[in-house]
Amino acid sequence: MMLESWPTLEKLADLTKMPHAWLEANAAASRIKDVAGFEVPTDRGKFGVIASANGVTSVLFPGFDDAEVAGRLSRHGLGWGTTGRRRALEAGIELKGYLGGEVKAFSTPVDVSHLTPFLQDVYGALVEVPWGATVTYGELARLAGHPTKARAVGTAMHRNPIPIFIPCHRVVLTGGGLGGWSGPDGWKEKLLALEGGAPRVRPVVAGARGAKTNRRSLQTRRTR
Repeated sequence: MMLESWPTLEKLADLTKMPHAWLEANAAASRIKDVAGFEVPTDRGKFGVIASANGVTSVLFPGFDDAEVAGRLSRHGLGWGTTGRRRALEAGIELKGYLGGEVKAFSTPVDVSHLTPFLQDVYGALVEVPWGATVTYGELARLAGHPTKARAVGTAMHRNPIPIFIPCHRVVLTGGGLGGWSGPDGWKEKLLALEGGAPRVRPVVAGARGAKTNRRSLQTRRTR
């Protein structure tokens, strides 16, 4: 089995006691990025969450298998370890709350440090798009600091390894159509419905932070 089963409440409390700073320091000493993962049972099916000590690196939808998990790790040069367990558990708790309609903003950071600078810019801009809002591909390109790369932004949405936490379901076509995304068919509609109904462009507040700030925010947000 590639991912660990979701722990009991007693075990969960024990696993989330380890200080983040200690875990991050130990992970930094490893040559290969150390990640851990858990199966996350929800009312909408069993998801998978993988994280490093610095944040979430992958989210998998119901129906995933060991081959998909192994492919995620191999594609991004990740290796199994233990320092990411606390982040993975915290992400799983928030994912459960989100799918239950109780969590509208995530405090667990995402870790995209192993991805390209362009993807870091795009995903950094996208995490600033709040629950209940949507943007077009062109708008997201501008927010990310790459106004001429709307098509490349679409490719980035298709390749997003951390859907929901990096909310590619909130990116829609200019005319209001769904557009593509990285998750399974049907789930983009479900997530948009969870956040308030049919897709329509509800832009983020003017003056959103630029690409450099967004990229940095992915790596510095901390769970209290």
